[in-house]
Amino acid sequence: MSKVEVKRTPFFAERKLTCWRDREYDDRYRCNVSKDGEGRIKLQLDIIETSFASAVAEELARCLYDAVFILVGNLAGYVLTPNARESIFERNYRGGISGRWRYIAEGEFTCKVSDKEVYFVDMPAGTDDAHEKVRIYSMEDGGVEIVFEFMCYSFSMHDAVWLANTLMEALECKPLDVLETTVMNSSPGGGFLMI
Repeated sequence: MSKVEVKRTPFFAERKLTCWRDREYDDRYRCNVSKDGEGRIKLQLDIIETSFASAVAEELARCLYDAVFILVGNLAGYVLTPNARESIFERNYRGGISGRWRYIAEGEFTCKVSDKEVYFVDMPAGTDDAHEKVRIYSMEDGGVEIVFEFMCYSFSMHDAVWLANTLMEALECKPLDVLETTVMNSSPGGGFLMI
């Protein structure tokens, strides 16, 4: 019998994202997601490269998708919330004066900084560790935003779904567009509906 050696192809996906804040100018920037030999998930937005431990990358993907749920709910007139789960991000849903809901997820992570990248590892272990915050927002006008302490990126809901599912694919997990959600009608007398 002969042994067949299977080599894994490194993961790489790329897309041009629409800069949501400058969409009227058709401003676009490059985004790519890759996985390196050490199991890190690398995310390059424009010229900035960051990398994440697997658990952080998965939560980033899930929080991006949560933000999309809120935006879709705003368009449909419902409050959409994902099923309850443990998260390493602190997640909040807030109703606005306009009647639209906002999603905010925030996490502070231990990170290692080099000339080439910022590597987000996990929750801070001690006061001597370098910490960086990552935030994800749903924007009232329909976009999604990732905010690092050193840069901010905005993009469309479609780009957010692509990025969330691409991060999950890099992690060798199922895409998130199959998750169940709970829908609560925001009108008086509204109830719950499972989709």
